[in-house]
Amino acid sequence: MRRYFRIFISIVLMLDALFLCSCSNQQIINYGVEVVETEQNNAIEFSFEKKVDSKPKSQVVTKKDRDFQISENIKQLINERKRSEREIKGIYLPAYVVGKEERFNPIFDNIKKSCINAIVVDVKDEIGRITFNIDNEFVKSKKTIEPQIKDIDAFVKLCKENDIYLIARVSSFLDNYLTKLDSSLAIHRKDGKYYRDNTGYYWLNPYNEDVKEYLIEIGRGCAKAGFDEVQYDYFRFSADSGMRNVVFPDDKSKIEVITELAQDIYQELIKENIFVSIDVFGAIMNSYKDQNSIGQEYTTLLKNVDYLCPMVYPSHYANKTFGLDVPDLKPYEAVKGALDTSRNTVEKTRDETMHYGKVRPWLQGFTANYLTEYKTYDVAEYIEQIKAVEDSGINEWLFWHPGGVYKWDAFVE
Repeated sequence: MRRYFRIFISIVLMLDALFLCSCSNQQIINYGVEVVETEQNNAIEFSFEKKVDSKPKSQVVTKKDRDFQISENIKQLINERKRSEREIKGIYLPAYVVGKEERFNPIFDNIKKSCINAIVVDVKDEIGRITFNIDNEFVKSKKTIEPQIKDIDAFVKLCKENDIYLIARVSSFLDNYLTKLDSSLAIHRKDGKYYRDNTGYYWLNPYNEDVKEYLIEIGRGCAKAGFDEVQYDYFRFSADSGMRNVVFPDDKSKIEVITELAQDIYQELIKENIFVSIDVFGAIMNSYKDQNSIGQEYTTLLKNVDYLCPMVYPSHYANKTFGLDVPDLKPYEAVKGALDTSRNTVEKTRDETMHYGKVRPWLQGFTANYLTEYKTYDVAEYIEQIKAVEDSGINEWLFWHPGGVYKWDAFVE
């Protein structure tokens, strides 16, 4: 008898809930039901707690459902995008190099004789300067434009005429300009003072909505100028220990904030017919501690970009990583080890229903003479890294040298 009574009450409550959910113009009232059987008389008691939820049930989704919906939207937007993908082989050039003919012209002559078909150039540098007169009112209002590339139209035209793919590098949260012009956008310590990392640099606050809008509008300005891709570097929290003195809201973790920013930026910029990439530390591929510290989760970010660009510089790995005594001394083995780790990490979590971007690594074009043990990176070291990428089944790469000085014999067509 007790069992039938419980079934009857459950049906009544379920029908009541269905009726309430069907009233789309009313607030939904959820009743929490707890069934208690007393030891004294085996009676059944019900305790009700009234909870008001202003959102219809159909709008409340799990994180997995939300990510799936975003992925479906991304796939649809990608299908509508008119640009074709290319196998990119590129180099980074600082804006001050691109902006001076006497420095840029000899480099461009080398590019035309090589396999290089892409240039990554600063649009927002580490200091926070916007490096050309960007055609975007929101960005202009921030007063961060300090042109190093005086004639962006001529530069873009030259690259297009020579079939060079243009990537706009945006130093996302590392920023010494905007933080001082608008302190509300900066990360602050518990005592209210600016947070500065161990190099003395300031950081924008990833939790701030205006910061997100700023990064989106920079991307729109790059698309309007004719760039093929926007690449967000420093798209993370600072990794310095001084971050312990910073307090952020409790409602979202660092990973959640960075992930949602990537999702929002990507969905907006796909509409501008431009590709989107994010630079990440190589260490986050298989280290939750590193992911949680800076907010970069490898496979999650891969689902919200066209390209994820891990910095797999051999010099950046600690001794004994990948079983190598000194990774910088073994460029092929270090890069291959990193990209094998990348592949294994992605395959473990791959979901065929979701969009995934491509992995396109950054390679080491500089000599890390600050290390106790290091190798001079010349033509042979460049070629070893390229071979490691190809042996990993990847056909695209980018080379980094902070001054834009490269070993051109390694890039023979």
